[in-house]
Amino acid sequence: MGTSDPLEAGKRAVEWVGKQQRAQEAQKAERGNNLGVYWDSWFANECRTRETKRNFTRWKRDERLKWEGEAYGIKHQPWALKSVEDITALDFEDYWRVLDARRTAKNDMGGTKAAQKTLIRKLLREARSDHPRLSIPEFPTITRQTEQVVHLKKSDWERLVKKVVELSGGAARKQLSAKQYEALQFSKAKRQSQRNWVDLYDALHLLWFFHLRAEDLPRLRAEWFSDTGDDEIICLLEETKGNRHKHETRSYRVDAPSNWRRLAQRKPSGYLVFPHIVRPKGNPAESSVLDNFNDLLRTAMDACDPPIPSKGMTATNIRHTAFRLMLEEVPALGRPPLIHSFAENGMTSAAMLERTYLKYIDQESTAKKVRAQTKSSEWSLQKRAEKQKGV
Repeated sequence: MGTSDPLEAGKRAVEWVGKQQRAQEAQKAERGNNLGVYWDSWFANECRTRETKRNFTRWKRDERLKWEGEAYGIKHQPWALKSVEDITALDFEDYWRVLDARRTAKNDMGGTKAAQKTLIRKLLREARSDHPRLSIPEFPTITRQTEQVVHLKKSDWERLVKKVVELSGGAARKQLSAKQYEALQFSKAKRQSQRNWVDLYDALHLLWFFHLRAEDLPRLRAEWFSDTGDDEIICLLEETKGNRHKHETRSYRVDAPSNWRRLAQRKPSGYLVFPHIVRPKGNPAESSVLDNFNDLLRTAMDACDPPIPSKGMTATNIRHTAFRLMLEEVPALGRPPLIHSFAENGMTSAAMLERTYLKYIDQESTAKKVRAQTKSSEWSLQKRAEKQKGV
């Protein structure tokens, strides 16, 4: 205690212990008001609500990363240790700088900022149970790079499908019974089997005709489709994104009925995409269906002559292809009133179609029209330049 006097030392020791206790109590009180407390309660309640719902495992993993992610996670930020009443807009500006430091040429961190903002707002709303008058500070503006999504040109789509048919030994386009389909060459240990190529062909066309999302593939069942007999096939998605109401989607392409009837002949019931893969009970999306699809897709693209660039290509890019080529073939679908029904049918919005596809289609179309109306400069031509060189 810094003294040789026992009475003074005892007095100082009592004061030191009291100071430590007060500091611990203050820290405890502070801890009782910071975001960590409300994360614990919010996350526990959400887990109880979602544990029986689809994609719970993925949701739980993603939310934990938002909170615990190394360096960028909310729990690691200094302001997360403050009382929620002391968090300010300046704290969020500091956080945006932390996220900006992680930017790359391909990731502007706009999506991460939006996700983190959503979670922070949820936690602050959770805190209102103890602080009814708590206001949520303003967040900095989130800006995002806009790039054209990767899709296949019509010629590459045709080459891809042709190659998948070849890899299936022609079986993909045959009228096969369920028994004949089951008898196709197959090995659980080898993805590149004849039956798997047939399954890839079927999955590609389900995305192509019905503008489905990647997450729909693992749970699609034959029972969800109906053949009206009037050259129209209707898909009633019984499990939708975010557990929304059932969604009815129809194919707009004239060859959909014949393609569907061939598919339904070999898979009259049950799962339609890689049906041999076991789906976790109540959560088909957690299966390896999409891994199978994406791997075989890239393999088929690489096998084309010349190869189609396959790096990073997934089922989502095939959905983009289906939308983009349909809008190119039928421009009226990109204008009111048809754009609204087309978007609804494809489980998206008119604004998304405009932002993701139509803007780029219009830019390319405009450039093409302008080029057709302009004349080349005589002195810019290589032939003229060579002639002048020889003078």
